Amino acid sequence: MSGSESRLQVVFTDLRRAVDDVILKHQITIEELFATIGWLQQVADAGELPSASILFYKTVLKGTAGATYAHPEKDGASHWEMEGPAHRPGAPVLHSPAVLPMRPDEPGEPLIVSGTVRTTTGDPLPGAALEIWQIDANNVYSGMDTSDFEPLNIPNDSTGIPADNLRARIIADADGRYEFRTVMPGTETFGLATDSPLATLTRALQLQGLRPLHIHAIVSADGCLPLTTQIYFDGDPLVASTIEGAIPADAVKTTTRHDDHHARGFDRPYRTLTYDFVLRPTAEGATATPQ
Repeated sequence: MSGSESRLQVVFTDLRRAVDDVILKHQITIEELFATIGWLQQVADAGELPSASILFYKTVLKGTAGATYAHPEKDGASHWEMEGPAHRPGAPVLHSPAVLPMRPDEPGEPLIVSGTVRTTTGDPLPGAALEIWQIDANNVYSGMDTSDFEPLNIPNDSTGIPADNLRARIIADADGRYEFRTVMPGTETFGLATDSPLATLTRALQLQGLRPLHIHAIVSADGCLPLTTQIYFDGDPLVASTIEGAIPADAVKTTTRHDDHHARGFDRPYRTLTYDFVLRPTAEGATATPQ
């Protein structure tokens, strides 16, 4: 950037060039341009401009909060995902193998998630910490209410649900292995009113105003950059049709259903999923001499 150009000028010039390219490539008509402006006016009139950030919110965060895990294809690092508003610090600390805090009659299909935390060079990370949180099978995050998701109007009444339900900080073993028991997550909505301009857009684009099934994780270990990510599930149609943007293929994992539930102490069939978290060493960690 030259000394005579502001950040606004530089960014707007690039944005203008990108929009111009799209207009020329697809031969956008004047009528289509004015229809777009009319839609933006509807969004403003409906008070949905803040909510419209979901269209590009994750992309903005990828270039800022997620910059340390950009281009995972170059070294095999795990993909970065936004933390989201449902994170709450101070979850109970449990050692692997662990059972997430849950109610005695916790609804949902039992799920066991396991794997290894390692570096991009393949070294296991003993004692790595995995902070895990998720929505329950009834589509509710514990310890939160609707106001915590503003400006989105996401219904979330956690009355009567323990504040740490399905939340924990899990410590991996001496070989970097971890395992935790939970339940299959429910579906998180963006809270768009059915007659709103944003909902109209999602329908026109054949996208869903819902998030794919997912489990949140913040993974940290000495000598490595902390990773914020999410686990997604193979076979979930929402993976390919969410308004927030594409889901990386390597983030989508297959579950295996087991009917021999008595062997693991379950009263019904359960699923298992394997997920290895791969962290990038810090500059200091990369140059440290093994002891």
